[in-house]
Amino acid sequence: MSFSQNDGIKVATQPVKRKLTVPSKNRNWFVLYTAPRAEKKAKLELEYRGYEVFLPMTKSLRIWKNRQKKLIDSVLFPSYIFVKTDERYLAEICRINKIATYIHCGGKPCKVSPECIEAIKCMLSMDQEISVGNDFIEGESVRIVEGPLAGYNGVLVQQKSKTKFGIHLKEINQVASIEICTSALEKF
Repeated sequence: MSFSQNDGIKVATQPVKRKLTVPSKNRNWFVLYTAPRAEKKAKLELEYRGYEVFLPMTKSLRIWKNRQKKLIDSVLFPSYIFVKTDERYLAEICRINKIATYIHCGGKPCKVSPECIEAIKCMLSMDQEISVGNDFIEGESVRIVEGPLAGYNGVLVQQKSKTKFGIHLKEINQVASIEICTSALEKF
């Protein structure tokens, strides 16, 4: 942000938004680590600069000390945000305020498959409670055969006598799971 003087008044001017001209075949989904509780600001800044961004959010009921109940938007994966871009832009993205780094393994950036991103978007559109945890228990690999998530592969997880279908994001060691009927599943 720069300042210009106009009749003795300082006026803030924003940098010009640039358009990305990266062919879609070279773009992949990458995971970025943000400053604590700065996911929404980082998303806005990335979108302002022309990047395709995915920040999974859910509505959750919070009860305050005065017994007041309120529905608030909460981030599904705290301190993580997904961006679809070419790998060569990651260093530039990490210089953006509120972005700490990108997730990498062995010096190479971790890519998230588009199928995982689409599965999470589909889970969010179902308006059901989504639980997230890193206490991943190896389960049986299953495929959903009916319903809005039909065709997605994942892991069957049993939690408190409920059957849940989970999408494991290895890059951030988290599982997004949703309650599902076992009749909609098949082993593969």
